[in-house]
Amino acid sequence: MKKLTSSVYTFEKLITSDCLYVDKTEYIWQLLEQPYGTFFLARPRRFGKSLTLSTLKAVFQGKKDLFKGLALESKPYDWKEYPVIHLDFGEIPAKSVHGLESALCQAIDQIADTYKISLSSDTAAGKLSELIRLLQPLGKVVILIDEYDKPILDNILVPHIEELRREMEDFYSVIKATEPYQRFVMLTGVSKFSKVSVFSKLNNLTDISMRADYATMLGYTQNELETNFSAYIDRTVKQLGI
Repeated sequence: MKKLTSSVYTFEKLITSDCLYVDKTEYIWQLLEQPYGTFFLARPRRFGKSLTLSTLKAVFQGKKDLFKGLALESKPYDWKEYPVIHLDFGEIPAKSVHGLESALCQAIDQIADTYKISLSSDTAAGKLSELIRLLQPLGKVVILIDEYDKPILDNILVPHIEELRREMEDFYSVIKATEPYQRFVMLTGVSKFSKVSVFSKLNNLTDISMRADYATMLGYTQNELETNFSAYIDRTVKQLGI
């Protein structure tokens, strides 16, 4: 039997470590078959949002070998490699506006370094815009942002929340402004703020959070549980004598 883990959120590591992966790539294909898309997905924590973005990252990096035996392997996808900007706000400290700005700048510079690109802008929004445009010779850009709302939620009761909100609003506005350079965009989080908040300048997102055709893209259905975990359930039944 494959190994079970609850501590790995990276698709490539999950597959190469021979861990169990419940195949959700049919839903990935629904997103990919469109020539361009900007998506937003909200789910509670520990539902698989990070793994979903990591799976998309592997797809857009052209890592076809990781998808052997999965639904996506049989789809008419070209496995073209795209430049990917992947940001996880769960790893970016945001106790102050200055701290958030500094951490974002560092994260974007690190991504630029992997593509051997030097950025001259001194703001996070400026660096993101510059990076997207400089990546163009490599192809249309893929932008994946995890826990987009964490800086706001972590500081919802602090006096400087409005400054943080404006900082995030300016940062996310770059995504809409650079739409011609993009192949795919997805943001995930646990909440969706109103259009007068951080989304006021990013109103072109397609919200799939409550759409029936993506309802089971994250989490496990009863059938998936019984199909993928039957051997583990049987083993537990024998061990516990129930």
